Amino acid sequence: RSKISHLNIDGKNTAALSAALGKQGFDVVINTAGPYLNERPSCLKAAIDAKVPCYVDVADPLDYISEALAMGDAAKEAGTSALVAGGAFPGFSNLLALEAAKLLGSDDKPRDVKFNYFTAGLGGSGAVNLYITNVGFGEPVATLEDGKCQEKLCAGLETETVPFFLDESDPTCDLIGSVNTWAWPFPEGKTVAESLAISGSSRVAMGTAPEIWNVIMGAMVKVVPRGWWRSDAFSQGLAAFSRPMVAVTDRFVGETHAIRVDVEGESGRRAAALQGHESFRRCVGQSCAEFALHLLDARDQGNARPGVFLPEQRFDHDSERAALVDRMSKTKGTLVCRIETEPGKDAGFQVKQ
Repeated sequence: RSKISHLNIDGKNTAALSAALGKQGFDVVINTAGPYLNERPSCLKAAIDAKVPCYVDVADPLDYISEALAMGDAAKEAGTSALVAGGAFPGFSNLLALEAAKLLGSDDKPRDVKFNYFTAGLGGSGAVNLYITNVGFGEPVATLEDGKCQEKLCAGLETETVPFFLDESDPTCDLIGSVNTWAWPFPEGKTVAESLAISGSSRVAMGTAPEIWNVIMGAMVKVVPRGWWRSDAFSQGLAAFSRPMVAVTDRFVGETHAIRVDVEGESGRRAAALQGHESFRRCVGQSCAEFALHLLDARDQGNARPGVFLPEQRFDHDSERAALVDRMSKTKGTLVCRIETEPGKDAGFQVKQ
């Protein structure tokens, strides 16, 4: 007999969610019901109201995250340990950035941090990823410049050619190679950069395969007004139009995923973290699950930290973070996961103006 059951409920109905959660006595709520843009953290509020011990989501809009973090005191009072942005990127990538910064040494302050991501096609995540991509082109990209936050409507622009390998021994060298990435409104370009207190600049960007999609999207964002991308009608319509073409190319490119995070200290010393996986969708699910399991383990061991946190806030202790990164780097399908100082000179970046 299956132990899995389901309940049809409106995820935006906080009262109904809270009542359902309270009756069942759940240990953890995992919320992957995105997209989160223009939504409110109603599921988190319901979990707090129901005093659920642990909560994890994979949200990435900064407005959503800010409202969620403001619930920290309520979560503490309820005994809820909540983690927002707990997926692969953001999520796992945030921890990799902290681990890379640690390698610089305590005497070297981080100056710059770069987050670059790759997903082949839709990464197996389905048509909703097309809509998320389209509507994201209308959102500002928040990063740091000279240590201060700036927001620019540059999603899809500011291209760099990024090597998704540290040297030729990495499986991702042949499987992915170097990819053109473009600026994208992920939150870690701001939140992790602020957590590291960098004095220079941050970058957050993504790219895909086949390369033709990078070229097409780069051309479109230069001519289509940003307001159009923010329109559900336009972004949904474009997603529906392009879905058959993407479905064809996805058959050939697979759903490979990779993360590369580079941190440079004020001394000029560099550290880089690289992670690659056979499947974007599976990596997101595994990362989210590992975060949830860790929160549950911490509760069972008497080390719970009630409140609402981003990954870089909740896992600010070196030993705890290192143990979690070790677990996350060994999930099924992982191709490579390593962090080192002074990555190979042959794996340099090329900036395109």
